[in-house]
Amino acid sequence: MKARSVVVVFLIAFIVMCISPPYAFDKFQFSKTDNAKLLFERSKGPINGNSSISLEITFDGWNALISGIQEVELSLTSPTLVTFFFENFSILNMNIKKIEVYGAKATMEAFYDGKYGVLLLNVTPIERVQRIKIVYTLRYQPLLDIEERDIIEWHMKSTEDYFYLPPEAYMLIPKIDGNVTINVESYPASYTLAGILKLPNNKYKPLLPEKGAFYTDGGRFYVLLGRWNIYKKNIVIDGKNVDVVALTDEGEWVVDELAKILKIYSSQLIPYPYRELIYIRFKGHRSEYEGCGLYGGALGTQFKSVIPHEVAHNWFGMYAELGLLDESLATYTSISMNNLTLDTLDKWEAFCFSSKKRTPIAEMRNIEMSRMTDITANLYYRGGFIFRSLQFVVGNETFFEGLRELLKICHVKDCTKTEETLTLIKEIFENMTNRDLNWFFEEWFYTADYPNFTVSSLKITQNSGYYTLILNITEENSFTMPLEVGIVTLAENITKRILVNGSSSLEVKTKERPIMIILDPNNWIANINGSSYRFNWEKLTFEKTEKKEREINGVKIVIN
Repeated sequence: MKARSVVVVFLIAFIVMCISPPYAFDKFQFSKTDNAKLLFERSKGPINGNSSISLEITFDGWNALISGIQEVELSLTSPTLVTFFFENFSILNMNIKKIEVYGAKATMEAFYDGKYGVLLLNVTPIERVQRIKIVYTLRYQPLLDIEERDIIEWHMKSTEDYFYLPPEAYMLIPKIDGNVTINVESYPASYTLAGILKLPNNKYKPLLPEKGAFYTDGGRFYVLLGRWNIYKKNIVIDGKNVDVVALTDEGEWVVDELAKILKIYSSQLIPYPYRELIYIRFKGHRSEYEGCGLYGGALGTQFKSVIPHEVAHNWFGMYAELGLLDESLATYTSISMNNLTLDTLDKWEAFCFSSKKRTPIAEMRNIEMSRMTDITANLYYRGGFIFRSLQFVVGNETFFEGLRELLKICHVKDCTKTEETLTLIKEIFENMTNRDLNWFFEEWFYTADYPNFTVSSLKITQNSGYYTLILNITEENSFTMPLEVGIVTLAENITKRILVNGSSSLEVKTKERPIMIILDPNNWIANINGSSYRFNWEKLTFEKTEKKEREINGVKIVIN
């Protein structure tokens, strides 16, 4: 029995010795450096390895207090420098309590420049698998953090109702390639947990936790906490089940509206290409009209003004990437929603005319946030109306068939160069219609002006119980466009279509005397005199304007 006890004690001691860290660091001496971030970026790597992070999040007022354990598993075969980067300043304060290294020898150097720090671990493997364990605490003030470390942060502003933790606020950033598991073990009960992952192609994907854990590929991951209700709905699109999820405080109607949008877009374009759509309600930095399309989801401010556009990016931007034209096509797609009224289109048209600087879409290059007024008016709304006008020119069936062909091609081909993609789009529709459409693309994509339709003359004669209306329509900005003309009498509404090239005449017979002529009654074309609104970019509001009433020979002239 005594011999057996000795053996048991020896085995326990041996096991303890094997699992005990041979190298531990619990006192840190930081050397001063001019630029810790540059030191991190210039260090060797990245190396292969997997990470896991366990977090406990509590609040102290509106300070997020985070206790974390970060573990990195490696399979090194030779001495290697493993680097970690962290932030430490008034808004984001990190306290590294202990670092333990298993299965390897290790030495460490630490540098700090007053805001950023970097840890350099020289790891010499002893065993086949090595593990680095870091124990730390963080004090973070999300409502005061104005750093924009990544483009997604431009679209998210932390408030008391919903805020985000960037990776720097809950972990040390390692120079390691591999999978990362983030386990949020506890957080305030009044909040709901979600996340956004940056994908390798610089897209972003919303994630919901699986039993409190997020499983990522190692891209930048944002932990989101919000006072949201969760609404879920399962729909079938083209024989495939799609989960629709809304994290919002706007109401249950949102998930029903999302389902409706997916079905409409799927019928017009191609069936929704993903298994789920997750919408996350968040406040924007600039205005209440801000959002971001996500891979399999959408992030945004108020639903009705933003989310139909952001959901459309799952086709134009995620499934097929068309560069700057993604915004024009997403805007067009949201215009095509059945619940948009002519008054709504009138307001959208107002965006087009409210920018003092106009840039042809073909000449736009990289989006600069400082030019958002120019970009919003010209790329988004002008672009949206251009595709609406193209639909009018080629017809509904051909137009949507062409968009489906465009999505099919650009799903597998690089379509991010604007002029090359415009050529592709033109070729698609020319082949489908057997028509030369160079005139349309030249005047809409390569100029920044708008048509200016007017009725220059109108003559009415009565003969044998009929009225004959002869009107002359001119276009003063060198556009050649087909145009719908509405003729209204007390008994009937007649719509005619003519091609206006400089000046064109239209003759119509009516049973009663016409009382109104409407140019572009269905608002297919952004016409320079067509909107009843202007958009005030300083106040971010629409302002009603008085259209000049025109009357010729007792007939009211309306231009939409």
